[in-house]
Formats: sequence, structure tokens, C-alpha cells
Amino acid sequence: MLKNIALSAQRFILRWQVRTSSLRLHPGITRSAAMSVELMLVAVILLLLWQCCKKPSGLPPGRWGLPIIGYIPLTTKSLDQQLNDLQKKHGDIYLWRMGTQVVVFLHDYHLAKSAFHGPEFLNRPDLSLFTLLECPALGVVGSNGSIWRNNRRLTLRQLRDLGMGKSKLVGPLQTQAMILVEELKKQAGKPRPIPHALTVASVNVIWQMVVGKQFSVTDPKLKELKDLINNLVGSVSRLVIPDLFPWVRYLIPKALAERLFQYDVLYKTKERFREVVSEAINEHRASIDRDNPRDLTDGYLLEMEARVADPDSTFSDKDLTFLIFDLFFNGSESMIKSMMWMFYYLASYPAVQRKLQAEIDDVLPKGTLPTLDDRPRMPYTEAVLHEVLRKSSLVSKSLQRVAVRDTRLRGFLIPKGTILTAVSFAMHHDPRYWDRPDEFLPERWLDEQGNFVSKKEGFMPFGVGKRVCLAEGLSRMQLLIFSTAVFQSLSVSHPPGGKTDLSPVPYNPLGHNPKIQDVYITIRP
Repeated sequence: MLKNIALSAQRFILRWQVRTSSLRLHPGITRSAAMSVELMLVAVILLLLWQCCKKPSGLPPGRWGLPIIGYIPLTTKSLDQQLNDLQKKHGDIYLWRMGTQVVVFLHDYHLAKSAFHGPEFLNRPDLSLFTLLECPALGVVGSNGSIWRNNRRLTLRQLRDLGMGKSKLVGPLQTQAMILVEELKKQAGKPRPIPHALTVASVNVIWQMVVGKQFSVTDPKLKELKDLINNLVGSVSRLVIPDLFPWVRYLIPKALAERLFQYDVLYKTKERFREVVSEAINEHRASIDRDNPRDLTDGYLLEMEARVADPDSTFSDKDLTFLIFDLFFNGSESMIKSMMWMFYYLASYPAVQRKLQAEIDDVLPKGTLPTLDDRPRMPYTEAVLHEVLRKSSLVSKSLQRVAVRDTRLRGFLIPKGTILTAVSFAMHHDPRYWDRPDEFLPERWLDEQGNFVSKKEGFMPFGVGKRVCLAEGLSRMQLLIFSTAVFQSLSVSHPPGGKTDLSPVPYNPLGHNPKIQDVYITIRP
């Protein structure tokens, strides 16, 4: 397309040059008349350029910029700071043309909830962040249409059957929590980062539900998979470049583009994960009991077998591989990072930590781990967990949606193909919803009688609408049991002479990831 535009422009200029040259040479045309024609042609070209640069009427206000490159800010401010500035200037809905993509940002909770519950903004955009360079996108996070519907329905059913949100999953969660506690005890009295055991414990919960297996703390395969995924996460900012500026692909050789935009990292991650998962799928297929499915992989294979004669079936081994990848990555990463924020905030607010531990000691006899039945008797613990989720805003901008057709939102035109995202970190600090929003204040989640109140307005750590996080129930269970087990046995503080940094890793366009830093563990008497 870009090549065609360039060729058309060349032809137009050549015709213009020939025409004006002939006018100058024509005996009946004066020089001033020829110049007038040239000026008119220049004026027409400038008018066309102005029309190309002008933001179409009816769109939300915001940053429009130039064709092809959009609006590139010349500032040292972070993306979060820029979005806050834009909200102050334009209100709760505004756009930013980033390269060739038009992105609309929503700052109002009710507006985002209304938009994302409807079918107009159900789909994910065609970005490599979601498709992982598959066409069509597979799995459940980045897929659309029947692939997404089938995978979401099956995954929810399987996770619930396997215990998500139910007491039958409490035992396995307690086991993983105690593995984490024992590993933390080994570094007591020494400033150290949060150990790899947190990753192992978090992954094992979802891995057991998905493929019926667990990793040991020293398993090299898990470390390899985590390193691959960490490299992939680190390359996200480069992967986004050709999504926003697709024309750059025409300017550089393919081999160089793969290295420059780190497609090679994505290919390597996909291939190695496929090898690991294919082994598990083959083992399941050889040992499956059709009357007693053991895990999600069994459930998927049985569904695929039942639909083998259905020409519209979306189930396949490759799709199962990407579904497992989505659950492995999203189900464990959010838990790991939320627990890291829990450590950092309680190290920074020792009075909150002491009050949390006092409640745990009062409700649970020493050495007794919590169950779901204990949750109503631990309102302050629930309040602390929710306040950590609010303040950290791990998913700082909701995973993007795309307009499937021209739509109107709060009076503005949202053209088909426009990307929408809800700025959740801003909602979590919006004084319209929160009193003293910048303070870490667990008490905001308690009523006058000290009962926990699940405040929902302005709170969306797991997303909102039909694409809300599949594993929200599992994440809430894990946070409760892991946190209670850890702070029942241990205390966490700043390293001696140091301080815990509560600012997120910079330059991450999607999330507020915690920094890797030392904490100081003490075993409670």
C-alpha cells in the first residue's frame, strides 16, 4: 500500500512538471499565467496535505499528530504522567494516534464498564502482543470469535471443576504456601531478593490444574521457561514498534527486522514452550480416563475428541498449547508480582504489618493455615490485600480492546479498528472514588463495625466486562492463603540501612511491575 502511494505521488509530480513546462512554452500563455497555475496546484497540494493531517470531526479530543507517524511527544515524562496530563486537559475520554493506530483512553470507571460489557468492544486488536504472530490468534487472551468463546467457556468450566473458588483447592494451596515459607526461612537475617520459590509455588498451583504436574524448587526446566518468558516480556516494547509503525517493515531487510524487533525471542519462546507442552499432551492422550478427567488438558482433549466430526470445531493441539501458555504466563505472573508488592508494601508500612499479624494470630492457632471458612473472620487481612492491589495497580492499563464497528461512546465517534484501553491506575487513584487516594490505607475497606466491604466502584485489578481475568477467583484464593501463611511465620522489613522502593519498573507501557530488590526476613517467635 505504501509503495502504491509513493508511486502515485511520483506520477503526479512528473505530470505536474510536464504540464507546467508545457504551459511556460506555449506561445499563448504568459509567464504570470503559468505561475498562477503553479501556485494553484501548490495550494491544492497543501490543502490535500492539511486534510490528511486534520483530525476527522466527531472523534474524541486528544493527540492526533501526522499521518503515518502519529503524535510523538518530545518529553521525559513517563506514559503514566502523560496520561494524567491528558485527562486533566481533555477529560475522561481522549485519543492518541500512535503511529498508524488510534488509541482511545478511558479514565472513568462507569464509562469503561459500560463500553467493555458491550459487543462493540469485545475483540482484541490485531497486535503481536496478543497474536504472538499467529494467524488467527489462538488460546484465550488474544483470540477472538469462536476460538475465544470456546476456550473461555471450557477453561472456566475446567478451573471451577478443579476447585477454583472452592475448598477442595485449599489443601494444594496450603502445601505450596508452606514450601514458600520454608524457603524464605533459609534467608532469614540476610538481605536478599524474594526467592525463586515464590515463582515455583505460584506456577505449581496453575500447572497442577492445567497439566497435572508440579516443578521442584531446583527444576531447571521451570527456570528455563521463566527465563524465556522474562526475555519475551523484556522485548515487548520492541514488539510494539512494528504494530504501531507497520511501514518500517518495508525499510529494512527481514532478517534484520527479526533481530531489531526481537521476533527471534518470540519464535524461540514459542518453540521451546511447544516442545514442553507437546510432551505433556502426548502423555495425557496415552493415559486419559474418559470418565475421570484429571486436569484441564484432559478436559480439552475430550472436548476435541467429541467434536472431531464438527467442521466448525476450533480445538487442536496447537490451540491447546497456546491456551496452556496463556494460563501459565498470566495465571502465575500476576500472582508472583502481587505477592512481591505485598512484601514491599508491608516492609514499608510496619504498623500495617503488625496489625495484620495480630489478626492472623487472633483467628488462627499457631501453625494452623487458613481456609476459605476463615476469610469472614479476617477482615483486616482482606483489606490489606485489596489495598495492595489498588495501590500497586499491577495491570496499570487494561488489556486493549478494539472497536468491531463504528460506534458512539459518550457522544464521540469511535471508528471501527480503534483501540480502547481503560487507565486503571488512574481510576485506582481517582478522588471521585477514593478518599486520600495517594495514601496506603487498608482501613478504607472496612466499615464502622470493622467489617470488610468489597468496594467495587473505581476498582478493577482484574479487568472488567466479558474479558475479565479468567483466574480471578484463583488469584484471590492464592493471595489470601500465601499471605497469611507467610506473615503468620515471618516478618519482612527494609534491609538494614536501606529502603524499599515502591515505584514500579519504568518504561513498561502496560503494567506496574515491582523492582527486584532486597528484603530482610525475620522469623517470628
